[in-house]
Amino acid sequence: MKKIFLISAVLYLLAFMSCKEDTLGPLSKDKVSPGKVSVVNVTSLNGGVEVEYKLPADNDLLYVKAVYDLVGGVKGEVKASTFENKLQILGFGDTLQRTVNLYAVDRSGNLSEPAAVNVKPLIPSVRLIQESLKIRADFGGAKFTWENKTTAPISIEMFAEDSITHKLKKVNTVYTSQAASSYNLRNMKSVPTNFAAVIRDRWDNVSDTIRPIAKITPLFEQTLDKSKMRKVILSSDTNWDAWGCRFENVFNNDFGDAVHTQGDHLMPQIMTIDLGVKVKLSRFRLYQRIGPGYVYFYTHGNPYRYDVYGAEEMPADPNDLSQWKKLRPECVSTKPSGWGQLTDEDIQHGLNGDEYEFDQINNPTEIRYFRLVVKETWDGANFVDFTELSWWGSVSKVYN
Repeated sequence: MKKIFLISAVLYLLAFMSCKEDTLGPLSKDKVSPGKVSVVNVTSLNGGVEVEYKLPADNDLLYVKAVYDLVGGVKGEVKASTFENKLQILGFGDTLQRTVNLYAVDRSGNLSEPAAVNVKPLIPSVRLIQESLKIRADFGGAKFTWENKTTAPISIEMFAEDSITHKLKKVNTVYTSQAASSYNLRNMKSVPTNFAAVIRDRWDNVSDTIRPIAKITPLFEQTLDKSKMRKVILSSDTNWDAWGCRFENVFNNDFGDAVHTQGDHLMPQIMTIDLGVKVKLSRFRLYQRIGPGYVYFYTHGNPYRYDVYGAEEMPADPNDLSQWKKLRPECVSTKPSGWGQLTDEDIQHGLNGDEYEFDQINNPTEIRYFRLVVKETWDGANFVDFTELSWWGSVSKVYN
């Protein structure tokens, strides 16, 4: 009987304890505020400041926080542990002088008296990028170029005139932190068009609307019809039908398959394509092999360095590259974030394809036959694989 009573009592106590509300908080509480932070130095940054300080001598000090005003009356707050003696305060959208308050906070949540410091940020990144952003005519649209010397994470909203309403319409938004970059709006008619851009940062600081001086007329181009393209086999070319892949995959508009070489051939590895038309090329894209979860992007046998050649008629000795016209300087595949883990920007760039333009003004070569010469892959593999090629230009004659 005693056993039953003891077990019941234990169960009742456990049930009572489980129903009791848990409260989390400091192990020890007091109402004594810590000492005041002593500001040692202030360094102005683009869109912010770095404040160096001396900590108070309190034993229970937990962190230092800065409180300040951002755009639209939003309160900003940044914290630094007691292992630090400085913190960066970012997000200011102008260079006006303002006051930032620094507080020491202890383990009981007590705040010190504020240490008020007057700060004057340098020109914010949004304004710096605004000064560098240019919009110019490009094939099938307009090219937006900019510099971001502070490598601040920003978005660039791109606008183009709607052909029906003639009002500016947002066409695309690019998210980037690269030091210098560009983006092309494409697939537009070759008629005078208004373009514009707006730059925004993560604190919602916004640039002025950036416009060219006058309307821009996109340069004419057309997408090459891949149904007219044919495989060409030359003795100096590599076999691109290896590992269950087919050469024709390179121009079938199916981005789920690939071309693949065996891996028993030294670099360079070459393929030749009859485009089926005589064309003055404006640009082309090479799309990397994707793989599940983008596992092949910027690695595996994806081309890293390559040259492109062309000819209107097949040369007398087609295996001799010197008899072909080199269409542009060396092509180098780029990973926006550099080496390391894939970022969203890397993935989007890979999906868009590596794009290269041709100089139609100073080097207006018309070709029928296109030759890709791969000199190096992303991981140094002796095999080459990728998904697709696409071409644009001005066609003057159709063969196939």
